[in-house]
Amino acid sequence: MTTYELMVVVSASVDLTSEKAQKDLVVKLVGANGTVKEVTSLGKKTLAYPIRKQLEATYLVAIVEGTVKSGEIDKKSKLMDEILRFLLIAKE
Repeated sequence: MTTYELMVVVSASVDLTSEKAQKDLVVKLVGANGTVKEVTSLGKKTLAYPIRKQLEATYLVAIVEGTVKSGEIDKKSKLMDEILRFLLIAKE
């Protein structure tokens, strides 16, 4: 199994105060192709430039194991209004 690091930029209007809400959002994004090992919130930050008319966002970093495909996450993120951006990196 490959280990990935997934960074997700989430709209500030979404309530992600509980760890369960954070993990549920990442699990919904990853789907059945991977298992979420850990989710860390980097907090709410001001964006350098507006993304979808949003000036603030919450950053989440997740450690995911499995056969995650960037194309599938991209499709799901476009369908989920709360996801502004994501970055998927394979860890070695």
